[in-house]
Amino acid sequence: MKSLRRWKSGAAAMMAMAITTGTVAPIFILSPANAQYRIGQPRNGGNYNRDITISSGARIPTTYEKDKIIVSKDETVDITLTVPNNITDSRGNVLIPRDSKIRGKVQPANRNSQKGAQFVAREIEFPNGRKQQIYAESNIVTSTEKITKSSNTGQILTDAAYGAGAGAIIGLITGNRKIEIGELLAGGGAGALASILLRRNNAEVISIDTQRDLTLRLTGPLTVSLNNR
Repeated sequence: MKSLRRWKSGAAAMMAMAITTGTVAPIFILSPANAQYRIGQPRNGGNYNRDITISSGARIPTTYEKDKIIVSKDETVDITLTVPNNITDSRGNVLIPRDSKIRGKVQPANRNSQKGAQFVAREIEFPNGRKQQIYAESNIVTSTEKITKSSNTGQILTDAAYGAGAGAIIGLITGNRKIEIGELLAGGGAGALASILLRRNNAEVISIDTQRDLTLRLTGPLTVSLNNR
């Protein structure tokens, strides 16, 4: 019984160490089922090209420099996300290094006939400057903020990035024609304004929580080379 208690105590200590370590230096580990290994032909220097293919369905956590992204229900905007921590496999290989950039668009999407927005990735740039295609997307976001004449534009746009369409809607309804707080995103358009002009009292914009809504899921396999990490 004493040896059993000692084993439980030691196991608990090891778990505590693992949790502490994960908190200090977090990484995202892909399971073996998410990675397929291939050793290619040797390069000029004699080193073999070690490739790993990350399977569809693997998830990639990302961050954005603002707390939220606000868009109208009909617009598309360009966004660049950042991978905050190393993504590794179970063998410790770094597949996607931290600070890699994932470029794509936030664009209209539907969920159960409800209009929303979704980030769709098209390119990843590694810290060494190498770029390649990536096929990944976030979940569809349907969370909204209601804009009325009494809405506080400063409160809505504080630490937010917003599309031109969302900015135009906010400015039109609140009467603030000069929206300066926040960051205007490229690629936006004022697509929903025709209907807003007919009812100026209120409207809804999509509000994306960048801490919660932008974990990506690969929709196609991603092959990375360990020689370029």
